[in-house]
Amino acid sequence: MIQKILLLTLLHLVVAAPRPASPQMIQADEGENATVWCRFIRPEDFAPTALHWTVNVTKDVLFSRHKGWIDPDAADAQYTLRTSVNREDLARGILLVNISNVTPSDSGNYEGVVIGKLAGHDDPLELNCSVELIVEKEEQSKSKDSGAPAPPAEGDPAAEQRNHVLGVLILVAFLAVVIAVGILVERGVIRICKKEGEPKTSEGDQQSAAEEGLVGSEVTDSNNQPSHTVY
Repeated sequence: MIQKILLLTLLHLVVAAPRPASPQMIQADEGENATVWCRFIRPEDFAPTALHWTVNVTKDVLFSRHKGWIDPDAADAQYTLRTSVNREDLARGILLVNISNVTPSDSGNYEGVVIGKLAGHDDPLELNCSVELIVEKEEQSKSKDSGAPAPPAEGDPAAEQRNHVLGVLILVAFLAVVIAVGILVERGVIRICKKEGEPKTSEGDQQSAAEEGLVGSEVTDSNNQPSHTVY
């Protein structure tokens, strides 16, 4: 019975485990290639036809049509020939744009919009999400590192997915141990020892203690004269 309850709990936790949330902020160093991404709620019958990225509402970063074709004339001059996109991420509910050789001027609030249609509907549907990009100057990056190895890039979808899988595996291993212990306890292989309190002294014990108290003392007769000594 114990193992059945634990097994059902394990299945519930694994199936109901939430997906990693979108990052609120992505950091990059000057001169690096930055991956700007966020998650959007994607209906199952949604078919994307175009992808659009803007920064600070005022600048067009990228416009990609069906099959990943990027329109270079639809982007601001600052981002021309500096962006790329992988449309396969849309199937996982991720809006993503790669920006090469970033500078502090690329910092800002990025908003991604995917345009498409729902099955059986003619009207286009727009789904969006946003994330902030902060690009640090090269001098700030060097002083911050201080020769220490750089940590994994924050907001990397692949790294986030690996961390999620690792967390689920750790949870599965822990609950498997709990189930195994429950089975052994139920079969009597492992006994749970209960901590007992102070032993109670029974009348027999009191009598024995009284008799033991005579050891080494003198026994007197009716005239209170010592008759013999019990050792």
